[in-house]
Amino acid sequence: MLGVCLVAIAAGFVMAYNIRHYEPLRDTEDPVTKVERTAQWALLGASVVNIAYYTLLLMALFLLPFDAFTTGRQAFWGTLYLTAIAIVGYLGGMDWLNKQGDRTTAFNLAAVFGVLVAFLIYNVQETLGGRWALGESPTPGVEEFRKIIGLFAVVQGFEAARYIGIRFSAKQRISTMRIAQGIATIVFVGLIASILVLFLPPGGVEPDGTAIFVVSDKVGASMPYLLLLAAIGSQTYAIIGATSSRSDMLVSAKVPRRVSFLVILIPAILVVIFTDVNVVVNLASRVFAAYFLTQAFLASILARRKSDWGALAGSTVVGLAMATILIFGLPL
Repeated sequence: MLGVCLVAIAAGFVMAYNIRHYEPLRDTEDPVTKVERTAQWALLGASVVNIAYYTLLLMALFLLPFDAFTTGRQAFWGTLYLTAIAIVGYLGGMDWLNKQGDRTTAFNLAAVFGVLVAFLIYNVQETLGGRWALGESPTPGVEEFRKIIGLFAVVQGFEAARYIGIRFSAKQRISTMRIAQGIATIVFVGLIASILVLFLPPGGVEPDGTAIFVVSDKVGASMPYLLLLAAIGSQTYAIIGATSSRSDMLVSAKVPRRVSFLVILIPAILVVIFTDVNVVVNLASRVFAAYFLTQAFLASILARRKSDWGALAGSTVVGLAMATILIFGLPL
């Protein structure tokens, strides 16, 4: 997970470089604008898949704790949920949804960090009580590595910073992107490290969709509910945020605002209906890798023009990493 997060942070530096050096060329006849247009369409495809992934995960979070999960119910409620957002967006109510999401950001962060701290405290208690022990962990091989890099879509999300320039300055977007990536890395790596003792003891829980709720109950009776609220809040805002930022991108491409929501969400609904969450997260990872590969290519062109050899080397490495994810990533 640390490795995947570091790859995402490296991709974030490519995005920041393009914010600084490409955006002044955006409305010119410079040939690099063709590369960026290709990247934007790749991002739109990736975003459709990612919104579907967020939705499938959100529906699983609603259904699994109550033993009501089936793939049919997941697809049905996911379709209903995205249809409602499409209708709200088409009728002009997306700004209201965004404001509600902004108001829940503090709660979402507090809940996520509350979960992380609770798991860390549990580790300390187990250590002091002499009970901290890990069972045998599988030795990772090539297939496991391919599954890990297939999770890239889980740690991205910062690409929206490239397409909300109509609302925020370049400096603000770069700064907040880096802060968000730092927070995300702490949470992802800290959470994985802190739950190992719960997943890898002798006779540990079965690794199915309800496992995180089962192990969190060992930490405290209220933990499964706090975990559920944190996950639902973050996924809900991720769906709304991704939809809004891609709408901004389409509006910049002269698509009417109300129509942009239909362009994004109708294909997302089809993905929800015809795929499952493990397949769609891998598909999202691959499509996003294709997008970041295009961004790395764009950064390489700009760096070569400026004889910025450090940026050229960095963007080339990021491009190779994205190509690896695109070609070799596997679903769980």
